[in-house]
Amino acid sequence: MAASGPPAPATSLVSAALAALRAAGETGDGDAVAELLAPDVVFHSPLTSRLRFEGKQEVTALHRDIFAVLDGLTTTEPLALGDTGSFSFHARVRGVELEAMNLVRCNEHGQIVDYTVFVRPLPALATLFAALPPRVSARRRGRLKGTLAATLARPLAFAIRTADRFVPAFL
Repeated sequence: MAASGPPAPATSLVSAALAALRAAGETGDGDAVAELLAPDVVFHSPLTSRLRFEGKQEVTALHRDIFAVLDGLTTTEPLALGDTGSFSFHARVRGVELEAMNLVRCNEHGQIVDYTVFVRPLPALATLFAALPPRVSARRRGRLKGTLAATLARPLAFAIRTADRFVPAFL
């Protein structure tokens, strides 16, 4: 039995969106990301399931914040099937190596409507958690809340990076 629903966009539209998203990431171009997003796009945070970023304007602003904290971003070749595509990327956040996977779903116009990022290893995710939320919080809620977010997140990142140095010796 076939699933019914809206027709999936041609894989070539998804492939074009992925190529443009990769180029925008490698150059840190938030405006280029904006051109790829559907008005009702939803971005699922790699940091918490308690927060989603919704709408083209908010997801674009988030990408500007992301590009501000990541260094040396490089991407891999994408995979696309139907209306869904993915690619991985490598970057550094505060000197910590990060590896991530982008998973996007596009509409019939090749615009990104659903966007999820998965990040590893844990020390990189914790460092990203210490770097990105304070910046996003300051932009959305003010400097005081940004400072509070940083104060809460930094000790966790430090603890996880420290544990990562020593715990493997016990395994």
